[in-house]
Amino acid sequence: MREQSTQGQEPAAQNIVHLWREYLRPYKLTLAGAVLGGVIAALSSGFGIPAILQSVFSVIFDGEPLPVYAERIMLLFVRPEELPWLTVWVAAALLPLVVVVRGLSSFVNVYLLSKIGLGVLETIRLKVYRKFQDLSLSFHDRCQRGDLLSRLMQDTQFLQGGLVQIANDLIIQPLTLFGALGFLVYKASVSQQFLILLANMLLVGACVIPIRYIGKKMLVRARTVQASQGDLSSTLQENFSSQRDIRAFELEQQQTNLFKNRIRRYIQASISVVRWQSLLTPLIEFVSAVAMAATLFVANMNGMSMGDFASLATAMYLCYEPVKRLGAVHNKAETLKAGLERINEVLHAADDVPEPKTPKSPEEWKGEVEFNNVCFSYQEDAPVMRNIDVRIPAGQVVALVGPSGAGKTTFINLLCRFYDVLSGSVKVDGVDVREMSKRDLLSHIALVSQYPVLFRGSVADNIRIGRPEASDKEVEQAGRMSAVDSFVNETGEGYGRLIGEMGEGLSGGQRQRVSLARAFLKDAPILVLDEATASLDMKSEELIQKEIEKLASGRTTFIIAHRFSTIRMADRILVLEGGRIAADGTHEELMEKSPLYRDLYTKQQMIAEEEGGASC
Repeated sequence: MREQSTQGQEPAAQNIVHLWREYLRPYKLTLAGAVLGGVIAALSSGFGIPAILQSVFSVIFDGEPLPVYAERIMLLFVRPEELPWLTVWVAAALLPLVVVVRGLSSFVNVYLLSKIGLGVLETIRLKVYRKFQDLSLSFHDRCQRGDLLSRLMQDTQFLQGGLVQIANDLIIQPLTLFGALGFLVYKASVSQQFLILLANMLLVGACVIPIRYIGKKMLVRARTVQASQGDLSSTLQENFSSQRDIRAFELEQQQTNLFKNRIRRYIQASISVVRWQSLLTPLIEFVSAVAMAATLFVANMNGMSMGDFASLATAMYLCYEPVKRLGAVHNKAETLKAGLERINEVLHAADDVPEPKTPKSPEEWKGEVEFNNVCFSYQEDAPVMRNIDVRIPAGQVVALVGPSGAGKTTFINLLCRFYDVLSGSVKVDGVDVREMSKRDLLSHIALVSQYPVLFRGSVADNIRIGRPEASDKEVEQAGRMSAVDSFVNETGEGYGRLIGEMGEGLSGGQRQRVSLARAFLKDAPILVLDEATASLDMKSEELIQKEIEKLASGRTTFIIAHRFSTIRMADRILVLEGGRIAADGTHEELMEKSPLYRDLYTKQQMIAEEEGGASC
């Protein structure tokens, strides 16, 4: 996550344009309506209001008549003596009319752009979320969960809000500026006294220097804000998932101090952004005030009429206001760049376990597994597996035993292709798993872990994860085979019984039975029991052992267990030590020839006797 994408290094404006091009295709018509509303709003502001003010002030204060065609139209409705009164009324009504047009068109512009922005937000979030699902476990191992959550929720929300604001101002503000400048150029062409006033517009160019300088400063600080926000999310996520340990070790004050330090860093970075952002408006307002003072001086020297001065002053204001807003857009784009970089780091992250270009599949899925001279490490210079050579025939039940860190879980991770080997190969039914589609491979492996993940929903929904297209009858049959029906009918709700997040409302044994039901329903040729009973007490383990034996029957089964009572059903036992296979054989053979196995067995038997459970 430390490497930034090349896209993240592009200029801020180019980043935004690229983003909108990528995500706006489904919203072409809506965008066209938003642009049309923006054009009308901009022209009615930049050109319409100054022109109307000049006409209104000339009619009301200087007594000038309306155009001849306008007077003829009004005479169709009023008598000649009423014409002066109606002239003043019509002239005065033109200003709110223009404001209404501008307001309605601005509403259309903002509403449609907001609608587009929310659609873009949904698209970006789904894209990032899908990328999270596709990236390898090694990617998730390297990253903090809270930081990934921050990128998915906060960075995308920040990006969406900024895009709506930028898109709105990029349409309206330049057109307003050009409209106001167009009015000034028009007046200059018909009145020489306006030529000197156009020189004030050169000050607009001077505003670009502070805008660019401040934008660069804000980008650096915005990156710090986004990173510190990710740290905050990580701290919260870690705290909420560790409440029991925090209380057990009296870490409440330590956690509070940690959170206080993280939030102070975030606040300091945010204040720095606000400080630089707040400098822009006063600088541009100072420039516009200088220009307005010069306008007053020139107006006095040239005897300018009230109508001319009012229209000129309004046009000048409508020139500087867009410059100020466009400066804010530039700075906003720079801050968005920081969020966009963090999102792109996910979207452009390389998959450590890529899909093959031309996937292969065994002619028949039997469940034969073969490790050929396999070497693997999670980190450089720290090998976890060293030259593993082993072949497991289809239908064989194999137990993996050994001390912690011996490589048992890594063995399964490589079989499931959660990681790729550094050298050698892992084959299933004669095909290298790297040449298989990941979906195809995992659809033929059923995994029952120590801590089964249950989701909020019904018991049936959680069992159906094993095979989503399964019928209710098949779900219930899998439940009976794993003894789930022994507890789902206690409340009379049956398989529709609702359970909470992470299986709340079920005991450890009940959760494990639901997990076994998934494996029954999946009916895969390869079964992996990864410490499937480690979280249960001895008595609960004895009760669930029958279901496990039924599930393993006829399948290639791998059993990882510290409790040797769980591996009594094994046809073969692999003893792992230091990433190597230290011994291979049956229980009787290993008791004779493997001191490590004999030592592990003796220790486990002592533990079993102390707990009062079944002996090994």
